[in-house]
Amino acid sequence: MLEFRPPELSDKDSASAAVAESGYIGSDAGFANVYLLRKKYGTRIALRDGFLFRYYEGQGSRRGYAFPLGADDPRMALDLIVEDARETGRPLEFCLVDEARAQILRDYFGERMTTVNNRGDSDYIYSAESLATLPGTPYRKKRNHISRFGRTYAIYELREITRENIAEALEIEKIWLKSGVEGEPCDPTCECEQDAWAERSEDEKSRLAEFCAIEEALQNFDTLGMKGAMLYVGGKPVGMTMASEIAPRIWDIHFEKVIGEYANNGGYAVINKMFAETLTGARLINREEDVNIEGLRKAKLSYYPLIILDKCHAAVLSGDA
Repeated sequence: MLEFRPPELSDKDSASAAVAESGYIGSDAGFANVYLLRKKYGTRIALRDGFLFRYYEGQGSRRGYAFPLGADDPRMALDLIVEDARETGRPLEFCLVDEARAQILRDYFGERMTTVNNRGDSDYIYSAESLATLPGTPYRKKRNHISRFGRTYAIYELREITRENIAEALEIEKIWLKSGVEGEPCDPTCECEQDAWAERSEDEKSRLAEFCAIEEALQNFDTLGMKGAMLYVGGKPVGMTMASEIAPRIWDIHFEKVIGEYANNGGYAVINKMFAETLTGARLINREEDVNIEGLRKAKLSYYPLIILDKCHAAVLSGDA
């Protein structure tokens, strides 16, 4: 039986090595996401025989085993998952599976496996060079947004997130949070606050969970291997972004916030481009999923992704593998 447990910061090196060796570039496998979203999705991991195993106790498409990631033949790891499911009584289902690994599951389980795609789980992955340079006609509108920002605000700059401005980065998130959430953040894992959490709307729950993840990312910035930047206008912080590597030269943008009028006047285009310029040596930038939000999907498509990494949820009918 696999010994699943909550991920710990000390797991970073082993987990990251397994992901890098697997060749998988989905945002869900980046260690920062595995760790920071462990409470939101009930994430459990096991590290064994050079593989990273994940189990999600969430709902919908965040429920079940993830495909095991490592350098060796995944069939051996799938054998362990089948054994674990038998011994624990967990349903034999897999979440966040890209097409290449879904085919491995089909070969392994045969006709007993069914899959359901959720477009909202697809990752948008871009050429790092394209995001940094915005070349040619396709990106004309983005360059126009940046020009408008420059005309509106004469003095602006991007500064790296350091110990000196971490508090300002969190303040940006607090301002953004208050635009859609009433009252103070609450912890759904704290018994005394569970009633307050239950009364929140799904949008509020998502925003609050993200606030907690950002706060923890800033607290463990160096340990998680984060890189981030703040956008300042006239010395005032108006935006922030944070990223980490999924694998060497493949970066994942976890958070990107611009507040108030600065967002309306092209701030997102500015921080997107300027931060991409700082990711020296990056080959690909994963800007994660759109969670089926139409406006977010339109925005992500407007940057012309090199890859849309679709993912499915797979279930295996009862029977021996």
